[in-house]
Amino acid sequence: MKKQVGIWMNTDKAVLVSLMNGKEEKIQTIESDVETRSHNPREMKPGSRTGSILIDVDKKMTQRKTHQLHNYFEKVIHSIASDTGEIFIFGPANTKKHFEKELKKHAPFQTMKLELESADKMTQPQMIARIKNHFVKNGNHKS
Repeated sequence: MKKQVGIWMNTDKAVLVSLMNGKEEKIQTIESDVETRSHNPREMKPGSRTGSILIDVDKKMTQRKTHQLHNYFEKVIHSIASDTGEIFIFGPANTKKHFEKELKKHAPFQTMKLELESADKMTQPQMIARIKNHFVKNGNHKS
């Protein structure tokens, strides 16, 4: 049987729980370097001129955050074992949806069974229980 991986994620961190035959095998936390602040008070207002160049600070901040998210997602993707058969992604906000798009850009994950679900902030034992319940409830675990 292939591994099942549950991932709880938001922009701060991702918690990966690998299961083999319904039992915990590995728990890994990956911290993100994504900056969450929207405006640096030391920077000028959006659209300010610096010399003869017009700088759009908001655009620069958005590009920076996009690049940081990409690096964070790559770290998570490289932490998923190659023998994984199913992935369950859950968490608050839209980070999980952006991660799904990034995941599908990689060939090994394009045909893999992948499910998304919204969830609030949780403790690690709650995350593990949610992942186990998800795979058992959906008939994806054989005892």
